Amino acid sequence: MKKIHDTLKTANDNSIAYIYDYSLDNKYNLIWFGGLHSHMHGTKASAISSYAEQNGLNLCRFDYSGHGESSGEFKDCNISGWINDSLSIIDEICLGPQIFIGSSMGGWLALLTALKRKDKVSGIILLAPAVDMTEILMWDSFKEDEKELICNQGYLEKSSEGYDSSYLITSQLIKDGRKHLLLNNPIILDCPIKIIHGMKDQSVPWDLSLRVSESLSSTSVVKTFIKDADHSLSRKDDLNYLFLSIKEMIKIAY
Repeated sequence: MKKIHDTLKTANDNSIAYIYDYSLDNKYNLIWFGGLHSHMHGTKASAISSYAEQNGLNLCRFDYSGHGESSGEFKDCNISGWINDSLSIIDEICLGPQIFIGSSMGGWLALLTALKRKDKVSGIILLAPAVDMTEILMWDSFKEDEKELICNQGYLEKSSEGYDSSYLITSQLIKDGRKHLLLNNPIILDCPIKIIHGMKDQSVPWDLSLRVSESLSSTSVVKTFIKDADHSLSRKDDLNYLFLSIKEMIKIAY
């Protein structure tokens, strides 16, 4: 297994950090899409890396602009930029068709990226997918005074489950997100898709995964709801569900 820990210069001059573990002898490929404010050394990403190494799977994980080891300030970033980061990694780094694995916001980005690279996706695994989050989970949940603040000031400082500190939600993030909303129309993807969601998730309501599954055109959509799991899905049992999903996806996706 060869490990490449490097950066990729993108067309918009971002420097995207990535780790690509691969061997030409391995038949199957995974790519990890992390969540908002997460990074490629996080608990789930590291656990998938260990699983991939133990099971002869290629894995690419990376940091979006404004995240982890990549360039840029978070306050200047948006969904369009993170889609472009993802496409750059898929086009220039990853070899062969991939199983996309997306967590939280990464689930939304995985779907958006898959729609643009249908020839590169064999299957998709979504963990508590925060699809359309800038509208459904942010803007629609804001109180009127918060909406006024974000319009007048340009940003809102918020905290969320799993974060030790607050972070900024900018008006440009909200506006840009509206260009990429998926749930108002069918999501035309025909590959197999698995969704895992904790029913004690305080950040992304589990019933959002029902809306996602109903919007998907694929006839192979399997949903797993874990009654006592929260948004992180990082406990040993949660990770075992994920590993089982990867194993099952390989059987049906290739």
